[in-house]
Amino acid sequence: MPLIDTKPEPATSRRRWWRDLTACGGVLAISAGVFHTAAAVVMRRDVWAQIIDEGFFKTVTLDPSPDRMAVAEAFWFSPGSFGVPILLLGSLVTWLTRRGQRVPGWLGGGMVLWAVLIGLLGGFDFGTIVLLSIGVLLAAGGWTGRRRP
Repeated sequence: MPLIDTKPEPATSRRRWWRDLTACGGVLAISAGVFHTAAAVVMRRDVWAQIIDEGFFKTVTLDPSPDRMAVAEAFWFSPGSFGVPILLLGSLVTWLTRRGQRVPGWLGGGMVLWAVLIGLLGGFDFGTIVLLSIGVLLAAGGWTGRRRP
């Protein structure tokens, strides 16, 4: 009996995959998620050392006392922030795009609205511009993907 290859083949060629706006948005999201999470951990490494020394479980509360504020801030700046979800979203987008599946444009539109809200409330810094760029790329890729035959 011959062996059957069950590994799915990407539906798009590597060359075409990299030219897709949605794929560019996915790669940018992966890069932003990795950078934000890693930079946040490195910037707060002294607090993370304290957390590890004290014991990892139940060290963060939603209502921290003044002496625990640095621990809560390190958590919400690292794993509790948007870095990990953006990394996962970018991974999903690139996975779908490599298989030739369209990512809906509304996903990018939602990211654009989120980035604009963050920018209006906290200022349009580099991170907000990156989120806005990811949203625009995903929305544009979803819109142009819908128009292709």
